[in-house]
Amino acid sequence: MSNNIPIYDDVLIKYLLQETTIEETQWIEQWLIESEENKIYFNQIKTIWDQSKLLQQDHPKDEEEAWLRLKSKLNKPKSKSIPFHRYLFSSAALIIILLGLFWLFYKPQTNIPLVSTKPNQIPIQTSSLKAEQETRIDTLSDRSVVTLNKHASLAIPEEFESHERRVKLSGEAFFSISPDKHKPFVIETQNDVEITVLGTSFNVKAFPDYTEVIVETGLVRLKKFDKTILLHADEMARIDNIDSTIHIKKNKDKLYKYFRSKEFECDNTPLWKVVEVLNEAYTDSVVIGNNDLKKLSLTTRFNNESLESILEVLSETFEFQVQKKGNIYILK
Repeated sequence: MSNNIPIYDDVLIKYLLQETTIEETQWIEQWLIESEENKIYFNQIKTIWDQSKLLQQDHPKDEEEAWLRLKSKLNKPKSKSIPFHRYLFSSAALIIILLGLFWLFYKPQTNIPLVSTKPNQIPIQTSSLKAEQETRIDTLSDRSVVTLNKHASLAIPEEFESHERRVKLSGEAFFSISPDKHKPFVIETQNDVEITVLGTSFNVKAFPDYTEVIVETGLVRLKKFDKTILLHADEMARIDNIDSTIHIKKNKDKLYKYFRSKEFECDNTPLWKVVEVLNEAYTDSVVIGNNDLKKLSLTTRFNNESLESILEVLSETFEFQVQKKGNIYILK
């Protein structure tokens, strides 16, 4: 999806309020996977919304009136296409408006921080590893190796603490951790999940809406708030940000390796999962236009092929049509 396709502030707020239409929801979800900048912008709005829920507990009667006034202020005519830099300016303006409205309507007695102030939060003095349009492989000071998928970033302290090795991940990465039983390796994600290991290899997706961990070797401990689990080799866990529920299952999916191996290996993989990974891997987007297609399963391997070639094989295999509209491929 092109960044020129406008996603307006009022539509994002409708999405947070679960008031969007099916079409609007699809566009927003595709827009979120388009670029890291889009995710950052959305996360800024969501942070304010999440904090507002705490204030609503003291003033529940004012909630609807406050949001109606907020939405009316944001519901102004806009141009058909807005460059991305305009979103950065509107982001700052939106934050100011939201903070002002929450103060006006709720008048909290104490300040609620927008950023976690946990004692073990990663220090301010950090360096950052970033992957832009390509994957990036780096060896850390403790000899652990990390492979960042495109648009991912890893915040690393200038020096690891004496008792632990703590980093913070945004996006997707594969870790091969150097063993040190006296100094566990801890990964923070942007939705308050902590992943602790001694020496193991595993894949992590750290996104605003969920965290997913797939263990290849060793043992991994996952923690969110008061919930803690142990994850073994060939197991995967997903923690949704909405309810913090931890879903665990055996992992048979090998698609998660694509950004390291340049291969898409499908083993009785449902088509919806294949499309999900294709959308992560390629700039253009793929949409399944018929729900019946989502249940189809595929067993094959694509080795560093173009998106067009992959979709051609899929269309011949399952006998469906592929229609292209701009940067979007629709399967139907």
